[in-house]
Amino acid sequence: MLPVEDLGAVRGQRAATTSSDRFQPTAHGCRETTTMKLLENARLQALTAFLSQRRLGERVLDGRVEAFSCKRAGEDKKLAKELEAQFAAESRNSPSSMEASSPLGALAQPATRRLLVDLIATLNASFPDHDFSNLRPEQFCREAGAQFAVRACARHLAELATAERFRAPGGGEFLDELWAAIEEAIQLRECEVYSYVPDGESDPFSEGALWSFNYFFFNKRLKRIVYLSCVARSRQLCPSPFSDVEDEYRIRQDDSQDDFVGGDLMFDED
Repeated sequence: MLPVEDLGAVRGQRAATTSSDRFQPTAHGCRETTTMKLLENARLQALTAFLSQRRLGERVLDGRVEAFSCKRAGEDKKLAKELEAQFAAESRNSPSSMEASSPLGALAQPATRRLLVDLIATLNASFPDHDFSNLRPEQFCREAGAQFAVRACARHLAELATAERFRAPGGGEFLDELWAAIEEAIQLRECEVYSYVPDGESDPFSEGALWSFNYFFFNKRLKRIVYLSCVARSRQLCPSPFSDVEDEYRIRQDDSQDDFVGGDLMFDED
């Protein structure tokens, strides 16, 4: 079995470069300190590698599925203190705004503020070139359950459902392996499910996007979030570093492999 590539390197290669008042790129392309702790998971790493810059005809998919611990440390605590100070100021200036309902609940409730910090910290950790700290609760939605995300993925990723170039170690197809791996990491029946609504042209999901989805599976008992995200862009906006001839050669070389292939990861056949 070939070694699993470093997930941090995968994320670094795919970081976006847009900026706005709400999504500010960091000064040196990465954060000095880590926010949410990324939990190592070989199955999720294989799926993330497969979804990274995956070409489907005239489209290029860029996705990830990652597990994070919600136990705060370092930058998370700093972010929580900053947001608490912001909410305290809002409460003094406009008490009614703190009591108003939002998709996450009323900001007057500590549980709502903690959830908002966890969702923001997850995005910050997954996209280290951007700062999502100014997101508001209204930019998230609480979904009725995991089945909503399952249906959305089936609709958008239908062409990957039987992808010849992805085989899980047990021989399963892509979508089967995706949900089996997420279930193993987070226990979906115990989860609250949230989605993020991109803000026009001002974030990493919107520039040139044909479609995108962002789901957070939050397990309070495990104090863990699994983040599932994918964006599709026109191939013309995502030029390959190889020529068309080189691309075709690489595809044929991949197809000729006898091992199971999952993106850039390979699994020895049992």
